[in-house]
Amino acid sequence: MTTHAYGPGPIKGYDIGPLAMEAAFTSDFPLADGVGLQEIVDKQEVERRVMDARPGMYAKYMPSRFDPLGGRHYTGGRYLFETWADVLDYERFTSQELEFEPGVTFWSRPFFLDVERYVWRVAGAHNFAPLDAHHVSRFERFRYEGDAEAALDRAWARVRDEAEARGLGGAWLLHQPEHRLIGLHTIASTADELAGPSWLGPLLPAALRAEPVFDRVSALLSLWLPKSRHAGGAPSAYPMSPPLPLPTVAPQEV
Repeated sequence: MTTHAYGPGPIKGYDIGPLAMEAAFTSDFPLADGVGLQEIVDKQEVERRVMDARPGMYAKYMPSRFDPLGGRHYTGGRYLFETWADVLDYERFTSQELEFEPGVTFWSRPFFLDVERYVWRVAGAHNFAPLDAHHVSRFERFRYEGDAEAALDRAWARVRDEAEARGLGGAWLLHQPEHRLIGLHTIASTADELAGPSWLGPLLPAALRAEPVFDRVSALLSLWLPKSRHAGGAPSAYPMSPPLPLPTVAPQEV
């Protein structure tokens, strides 16, 4: 499958190798009934043009998963930022300032239901394959006991090596000390590569007593690519189009 860049030119500025990022931001929520897939694709492409201009954003992965029983559409975002100050600025901006509907801050929108969002420290992040191969992702959260920071710094090398051995496209190991959470974001070209039991637990020190609290495999609805935009390439991409739709709004000129 070829990643569909949206806008002028190919994706630029995203290399294979370690990512020198200090911070991450994640959100997860279902959309209210009646919000169509094309509507949300168009809306996020227009709103991206304000949101991905915030300082230090490396990329956003926007997941999309439909519950086959309840019919809910689950989405959100997985972002990397250069510094801790950058991610705190993004959290402040989106929660206190940003309004696309007058008088309604971004996270208070009525069609965002039961939003879970966190800022994270990054223990390690790595691209093993070009973004053209980033089509699906899995996000896992684990609750832990004890002191995780030093343990995760040591565990990252094992996590990185295991992800590479599994042929994944990328991996991020994250830490949220306030909520005592560990996060793992893994990226691949097919959902089969991400299926099965979590392999993170056995790589963590037993003293942390890590217990899974969230696990979701999703298609990637879109990628926000500010580094590519700054380099004169495509500002966004739509890895699962088709079958997921491309925006119908005009591409951004860079």
